[in-house]
Amino acid sequence: MPASDSSLRSDPLVAGTGIPRARPFVKWAGGKRSLAALIWEQAPPDFGDYHEPFVGGGSVFFAMPERSGKAYLSDVNRELITAYTVIQDDVENLIDALEKHARDHHADEGYYLRVRAQEPEAPLQVAARFIYLNKTCYNGLYRVNSEGKFNVPKGSYQNPGICDAEGLRQASIALAHVDVKEQRFEAIEPSEGDFVYCDPPYDGTFTSYVAGGFGDAAQKLLRDTAVRWRNNGASVMISSSDTSLITELYKNRSLFRVRRVRAPRYINSDGAGRGSVEELLVTTYD
Repeated sequence: MPASDSSLRSDPLVAGTGIPRARPFVKWAGGKRSLAALIWEQAPPDFGDYHEPFVGGGSVFFAMPERSGKAYLSDVNRELITAYTVIQDDVENLIDALEKHARDHHADEGYYLRVRAQEPEAPLQVAARFIYLNKTCYNGLYRVNSEGKFNVPKGSYQNPGICDAEGLRQASIALAHVDVKEQRFEAIEPSEGDFVYCDPPYDGTFTSYVAGGFGDAAQKLLRDTAVRWRNNGASVMISSSDTSLITELYKNRSLFRVRRVRAPRYINSDGAGRGSVEELLVTTYD
C-alpha cells in the first residue's frame, strides 16, 4: 500500500475517543498520556483484539474506547507486570500496603533506600514496592544496572502521592477482563484483523529499562516482527523517536506510513532535555 510522510498536530486529551477510563498508576519515561487521544484517532476504525507488548504505564490502553474485543497487555519488566496482575486481583490489599509505605516513608528518612535494597517474592509485596519506588524515586524513572537491580536515587518530593486509592480501583475495573503477561514483544501472535500498538524504548534516548538495554538489534527485530504481524493480517502502530536509525528501518513506503508528531517530554535526567520533541508514528496501514 502506498505511504506518505505527513505532520499531525498532537493535542491533549479531549472529549471523545481519547477520554481515559482510568489513569496510569505509575509515572513512566516516554509515557503517551498527552498523545493518547491522537493515537486513538489514528488507530484502525475497526479491529478485533488489542495487543500492547510494551505496556509501560498503560496510558494508551487506559484511553482505549470501549470495545467488544479482548485486550492483551505485556512487557518484559517482571515487577511492572506483577503490579498489573495484583491491581487486577488484589487491589484492596495493595492499597493497604501502599498506605503503610506512605506512612513509613514520611516517618523515616532512610526508608526509601532500605526498600530499594529489598527483594520481596510475594506478588503483593513486589507490586507495592514497585509502585512505592516509582512514586518516590528521582523523576519516576525505572532504571536497572547490569545485574538487573533497580538503582534510581530518591527523589526530592515534599509530599509524593504514594497511594492513589481511587485511581487504583479504577485501574482494577479497567483491567478486569484483560490478559496480562510477562513476555517479549516478538512472542505475541495477533490474529488477522487485530490491532497491535508498540511503544518501545526509544532509539538514542533511554537504554537501561532492562539489563542489556534495547539497542539497534532489538529495534531491527521489532521492525521485522511488525512486518510479520502485518503479513498475517494485523494492523500495527509503532511510536518511536525521530532518529536516522528509525527512519532507515521504516523507509519502505510499500510497508509503512510515517507521521511526525510533537510530543511533550517530562522525564529527563537533564532539564534541558525536557520540553516538546518530534516523534514518529509508524503504521502498516493508511
